[in-house]
Amino acid sequence: MYAKKLWKIYKYIAIACFSLLLLDAATVVLFSIYRPAVKKADAIIVLGAAINTPALDNRSLEGLRLYEQGKADAMVVSGGRISDKYISEAEYMQKIIRKSEKENVPIILDSNSHNTYENIKNSKALIPNAKSVIVVSDEYHLARGVLLAKRAGFEHVEWSAPKPSYYKTNELIFYYIREMAAMVEYIPKFIKG
Repeated sequence: MYAKKLWKIYKYIAIACFSLLLLDAATVVLFSIYRPAVKKADAIIVLGAAINTPALDNRSLEGLRLYEQGKADAMVVSGGRISDKYISEAEYMQKIIRKSEKENVPIILDSNSHNTYENIKNSKALIPNAKSVIVVSDEYHLARGVLLAKRAGFEHVEWSAPKPSYYKTNELIFYYIREMAAMVEYIPKFIKG
């Protein structure tokens, strides 16, 4: 009798875990596939990535593209230092934007963030009057950034990503799987804020 009850509990736990993983995967993939028509927002928030990578270069240029299309009047570039030897991700993004801009873009630097949660939290503090934002990151990373921005109190959140042509297929698969794991890890942050 005890074994049957235990088996039933294990079965429900397995179903719950499978459902959570399915919901997690669907969320990550749907945010990467569905892109709303980006309207004008108060600010653009470009999320950081490792310095000297195609990801950070392309995220920066996507933010610049949106700014030059008149989608926002300000841009926050967000990402800290990985060590004292390097500039911050934010400073690196600023350099990329300055090299390519047609006009002087008002860039707000967040050089203190070390993860996506801090990117959004610190950006919100830097643009306290912003009610709407456009989150820019790689497509596999959009769900986490957008959900955190909503949780941070932005009333309207849109999102955009550069075309992922700089990734090989196996790299993209790896990043999607890694992002699904990160989404599960971030559940308490989605709940508590």
